[in-house]
Amino acid sequence: MIKKTGFSTSLVILALLIINSGTGCQIWEMDADVQQEQVILEEEGVLTGQIDSQSVEIEVDGQPRAFVLAEGVSVTDISDGSPVNFTYVEEEDRPVLYSIEAVKIEEDILHGEGIYNGQIDSNSVEIETDGQPTAFALGEEVSVDDIEEGSFVAYTYREEDYRPVLKSIEAVEEPAGEGDGILLGEGTMVGLTDSRSVEIDINRAFMLGEEVSVDDIEDGSKVAFTYTETGHRAVIESIEAVDEPIEGEVMHGTLVGQIDAQSVEIRYFQTFTLGEDIEAEDITDGAEIFFTYSIDNYRPVLKSVTYK
Repeated sequence: MIKKTGFSTSLVILALLIINSGTGCQIWEMDADVQQEQVILEEEGVLTGQIDSQSVEIEVDGQPRAFVLAEGVSVTDISDGSPVNFTYVEEEDRPVLYSIEAVKIEEDILHGEGIYNGQIDSNSVEIETDGQPTAFALGEEVSVDDIEEGSFVAYTYREEDYRPVLKSIEAVEEPAGEGDGILLGEGTMVGLTDSRSVEIDINRAFMLGEEVSVDDIEDGSKVAFTYTETGHRAVIESIEAVDEPIEGEVMHGTLVGQIDAQSVEIRYFQTFTLGEDIEAEDITDGAEIFFTYSIDNYRPVLKSVTYK
């Protein structure tokens, strides 16, 4: 909404009094106050930038417009692209800016927990949340120097167009049920394979090990792969496209696709031995689940199941 404020200026006009004297005329000067209203307008926009030392450009309703800076008005403390409130007066040449201030925007801060995978470069890190690794840019004054890789972390962040930006991060104790070799997973319960084992359909993110590449494997291909559990990270040691299952200590699945240069997503079926506290009657076929498990020489052991 545009607001208007009136003020008066005193003008001097000349009143001509012509007196016929027969031989000429005399001119008399008179003072008069004439009230003239000058309108100050108030508006919102986005500061595009400074044109020169005396003028700036502001985008109003999607249209850029040039303004002359009035004496004492400065935009040196306002970043280009900032939303602003400003006042101005329309003039014949171009409008004159009388005041301008940046509009403070409340940040939408989000919270998360996950596994700190490590630093990608000096300005970004990777955190794995619910099995999905995500790259975060480091916000101002945010440091991960004291956080070890594989640590469970709590963090806050803000979504940005390029990638989310970390506002804070700290190592915390792992959630109940983790620790002592207990790992987290999620998937779809397929059903019992026998009285003491169950099959789960899993979509999982894997880190690529050194010298491991999927450049020659198309998305959707059947693959045979091996991997190791390193803390909370699963690392692919080998992977190849196959037409039929192959023998040996390998897993079989479908390459969903590459997440980024260091990680891929694979869908596979895995059999788990039921832990002591899980009964066959507790299994619901086709349900989406969160689960915890531990690594065993024969097959992983299911420790708990929570239905979504």
